[in-house]
Amino acid sequence: MAHRTNEGLAGGIRVELRPRWKSALHQFRLPDLAPWWMLSASAVFYIATHFLIARSIWPVHGTSDRAVTLVFVDLMAMTAWVGSLLLFRLLRYRGSWLILALPAIVFLFGRPSVFHALSDPAYLPDGGHSRAEAAALKAQNARRAGIKRVYPAERMTGIVPPNATADRANGRSLLPRTIGGWLPVIAPLVMVFGFMLGCRERLLSWIREQLAWWFGATFLLFTILSAFASNGRVRGTTPWEFFLPLFVIGWATTLADDSYNISRRTVLRLRVLLQLAIYGALPVSLFVFNPGTRDLGIAVVLAASFAAMLVVGTRRGWWAVIMGFVWIALVLAAFRFDDRSATRLALAYAPYRDPATMSVNAASEWAAKVHQIKLFDANIQAGGLIGAGPGRGHGETAPNAADDGVFTLFASQWGWIGALSLVVLYSALLIHALEVAARERSAFDRCVVTGLTMMIGVPFWLASLGAVRVLPLTGVAAGFVAHGGSKLVASSLAIGLIAAISHRQSQTVASDRDVETAPVMNIKTVIAGR
Repeated sequence: MAHRTNEGLAGGIRVELRPRWKSALHQFRLPDLAPWWMLSASAVFYIATHFLIARSIWPVHGTSDRAVTLVFVDLMAMTAWVGSLLLFRLLRYRGSWLILALPAIVFLFGRPSVFHALSDPAYLPDGGHSRAEAAALKAQNARRAGIKRVYPAERMTGIVPPNATADRANGRSLLPRTIGGWLPVIAPLVMVFGFMLGCRERLLSWIREQLAWWFGATFLLFTILSAFASNGRVRGTTPWEFFLPLFVIGWATTLADDSYNISRRTVLRLRVLLQLAIYGALPVSLFVFNPGTRDLGIAVVLAASFAAMLVVGTRRGWWAVIMGFVWIALVLAAFRFDDRSATRLALAYAPYRDPATMSVNAASEWAAKVHQIKLFDANIQAGGLIGAGPGRGHGETAPNAADDGVFTLFASQWGWIGALSLVVLYSALLIHALEVAARERSAFDRCVVTGLTMMIGVPFWLASLGAVRVLPLTGVAAGFVAHGGSKLVASSLAIGLIAAISHRQSQTVASDRDVETAPVMNIKTVIAGR
């Protein structure tokens, strides 16, 4: 574009205005289309697999009472996830779109397998049936479907047994009866809320300034809920996942405000040690020593997240060595002194024992404990390379297949190729989130992104590696993939906060670029006659 030149008559002064050369396309910076193509393909996969399960699996195996509700909830969930990304476009989101798109893609990719398990009549039996009774009814339905395929219609009378699930059809409801049933729909809305919360810098400043007050209130609420907990649950739910982002923010505030002392020998001062104990050790100890909330899996997730944040916040490698030794000591102590953890360790590395070397009672008890591991192994082996297809493979037969065993459920239907594809998608999400932390100059934001990313990533690797017995099972579920609703909502909130920090980074870069490319006025004084 040519420069506009205005020459003054008096004094021979020439003024050159150099305008901006960027086009409208550069000004509005369209997002990369790759995430949208991936999201569209995932939505098509999501709808197609749900249709195939309802069309080919349900007539054979029957359904649970919650099947109709699951169809409605999953349809609403897909609409909410896609709609939330469109809402981010309206909010003029300028950060990494893969941070937002990949959680939705992972959810759409993994949810059909969970949908099949939850709609299966034998996975979570209805109507007061035991698991064995529900399995027998499921087998009866399968026999009925097989007879109908073989015998002509005129010979069906007196041969086909009654439908085992027909008597429960009238009791089904379209809407979920509890808040837990709505969590897959609520999760993307929570992600948007987390983004809007993270964009309010004044609110974040207030959170950092009032750390002691809100952390004390959080600890008090945690203590009250733990008083009503039984086996880590409060009325069938696990609300502890909602506390993890708050604990991460509290620890990030401590590291950002006192990183100088923590990274040097002054860490031995009483004030610094108290901060480390209150905001670092206390949250982890709640899941180790409290009988109502004791959960080794969550303790490992929180300890690993805090350790990574400590290294990132202080930038001292010796902290990584210290935390590594502490973490190993805690894990070894748990496996040695906690019977449940010791059993999980034995199930991971030595599950198949010779019953002849054991007493009758011991052999019976061990058979009950190893039942889940046997089914996990069988599901992965039956899946083979490409799997049996949507709703097939009998992965739902394993206890907790839709929770900490979701990797084996997915592998039974889609094989090793599908399982590894899920690992690649999840790893891409974690890598892009860590890239946001690596680009961040603020110590607080850098620690927050690191902690939230670890809070999402560690459970996935614990669940996937535990399913193939590389690590012992810890009972934690992977966000965006497993059935756990509280984990899904907490992970969505974390993604929203990470997206807010990525958005603010892009705004800062855009502001710096605008300053560099702003119109420049060059005034050249030209003496007439020269």
